[in-house]
Amino acid sequence: MSKKKRLLVLFVAVSAAGLFAYFYNEPQLFRQESEHVLRLSGNIEVREAELSFKIPGRVIERIAEEGQLLSTDVVAAKLDSVDLEQQLALRKAELHAAQAALAELEAGFLPEEIAQMEAAVSKAQARLDELLAGSRPEEIASAKAAVASAGAVEEHMRIELERQSRLLASETISQREYDKAISEYSGASARLKSANEALKLVQVGPRTEQIAQARAALTEAEQQLALMKKGPRQEKIEQARARVEQASAACDFARTQVSHTLLYAPFSGMVLSENVEVGEYVSPGTPVITLGDLENTWLRAYIAESDLGKVKYGQKVHITTDSHPGNIYTGHISFIASESEFTPKTVQTQKERVKLVYRIKVDVPNPELELKPGMPVDAAIQFEETHK
Repeated sequence: MSKKKRLLVLFVAVSAAGLFAYFYNEPQLFRQESEHVLRLSGNIEVREAELSFKIPGRVIERIAEEGQLLSTDVVAAKLDSVDLEQQLALRKAELHAAQAALAELEAGFLPEEIAQMEAAVSKAQARLDELLAGSRPEEIASAKAAVASAGAVEEHMRIELERQSRLLASETISQREYDKAISEYSGASARLKSANEALKLVQVGPRTEQIAQARAALTEAEQQLALMKKGPRQEKIEQARARVEQASAACDFARTQVSHTLLYAPFSGMVLSENVEVGEYVSPGTPVITLGDLENTWLRAYIAESDLGKVKYGQKVHITTDSHPGNIYTGHISFIASESEFTPKTVQTQKERVKLVYRIKVDVPNPELELKPGMPVDAAIQFEETHK
């Protein structure tokens, strides 16, 4: 026999042996009676999570439907976010304003602003000097000239009024024309009085309170100029920084509130139930969707006290279901109860329900998502000879 034929025969023999081992050993766990095999029955269960919003609001969209597979990057439901988005826009504007104020303080005053204040100081100094010097001869002469001019006008208006009075008596003019002459004379008299008062003020000179006001204005301008040259105080900068931090925190909070209007799944799974409808107002924590983790299913089973010593954590468990005949799923024991309990009421016979049993949990990976919540399954645990 050639070498190639011998290799082919060997390959066929090994393959046949492997197939025989699979179809004989594993199914035998479920077909034959053996003191080294413990058979269990139960239903597939999944890790469930009730998805809810962290804030109150009205549901405007529910994307996830019952039976739909949902991933963690897909929005499951939405709340109305108009008001919260407006609040976020307001907080952003407040943050920008606070940042601008801080930047302005840190930058200090512009050269042109300092120059403007220096001009104000010079103007205040000139005003004070003018008051301290008293009235100049030119000012007194000007005031006297104003009095003379106002007096001449007043005299002319007085003579004109007398003439208008005679014309009115002879009914040459109307009462309206005479009233106009009276008004013009009164105005001229008032201007003469004002000119005389101004002349008196110029002759007397500035009052003490005027000088005090001018001196105070100069002092204030000089202090303001000194502060501008020195720059803003450190405490003002620190206060501005605190306002920026406060505005930033408020902005972050508003942004978080907006993000809470979107509901995401904490893990990929199947939507088991829809608990609210679009348009409903929900409170924080109200279940919106119930999600099941189908990739990591588990089996709840019960064993008798006599079998308790035969099982251990991490022990392999083989599982079959009528929904997928021929498929054998492998799980491992992840929990063994430390206290006994009566068999659950779901057991059919009263005789079985009065027995004391221990609950175990079997984790069953389900990458193909063939196992579904509530699906009835059979399980088998094979023991070693030493466990008799």
